[in-house]
Amino acid sequence: MKKRVITGIILGIILVPLLLVDALFPLLQCVIMLFCIIATIEMIRMCEKTKPMSFPVKVMVIASTLLIYLGIVNEDPSCKQSLITKMMNHIDFQLSILTTLTLVCAIIFACQLFVKDFDAGDVGRCFMIILYISLGFSAITVLLFNGMRFIMYMVVVSLFTDIFALIFGIRFGKHKLCPSVSPKKTWEGAIGGTVCATIAGCLFAGFYDKFGHFFVPGAEPIKFFEGVFNYDKVPMAVMVILLILLTILISISSQIGDLVCSKFKRTYGIKDFSQVFPGHGGILDRFDSTLFACIVFLCFITIIRIALPLMGM
Repeated sequence: MKKRVITGIILGIILVPLLLVDALFPLLQCVIMLFCIIATIEMIRMCEKTKPMSFPVKVMVIASTLLIYLGIVNEDPSCKQSLITKMMNHIDFQLSILTTLTLVCAIIFACQLFVKDFDAGDVGRCFMIILYISLGFSAITVLLFNGMRFIMYMVVVSLFTDIFALIFGIRFGKHKLCPSVSPKKTWEGAIGGTVCATIAGCLFAGFYDKFGHFFVPGAEPIKFFEGVFNYDKVPMAVMVILLILLTILISISSQIGDLVCSKFKRTYGIKDFSQVFPGHGGILDRFDSTLFACIVFLCFITIIRIALPLMGM
């Protein structure tokens, strides 16, 4: 426990300034890419519990993960000021997700012909690693550039989901949620966590313009969904419904993300993905629910941005 607390404090001292100080934002982007690489290595080592992976294939998987990550970030309109996009503009070269995904698919399928003992099962494992990590970390990056408030909101929803799922599970839990993956999780805990997280998340988002700027030095008061849709055109009832729906989805998807990683660990017989963070495990042990939830969050925002104008809002 002592080691866990010390590691948490050190992480907080390092990450909080990176999140809140604008001058350190380029460094934060580098840290995210580093986490992306480490998470990829963690999943490679996990898959090697059942079958070794040759060094060239490992390099290919890491490079492919980064390539798709860079393609998504470089192509997203909200990331025009990202370090990645600036570097691409500097060398007058642009990556697109379609190009990178096509290239990665071609390389992985070709490995069956040119790499010894590389079969269809290895193709599936490679795609699992590449897509899970690249989509998750690119979603985190895109949300950061849409607004730090979205990351703060994610933290609030995830924390309340975890804390109250535990409380309700201990107090009222009788029906197992997914006993083959996580024997201690119950439906009562999951529902209780989601209800409490929905209340907390909606309050955070609904009143963000009143207090949010206090958490970000130099920031002006801003409404939570500013830039996502036009507040003058969207009725209040629609905004409330969307916020409640989004928060419920985030809470549920964070729990699904946690179960997905638990299933990975049970399948491959590991306790933690690594020991990058002493007492906490690896990158994926800390970001298991976040990666899945961020993908859902980003998809939700994208759909809303497309749907509302079509509805005349």
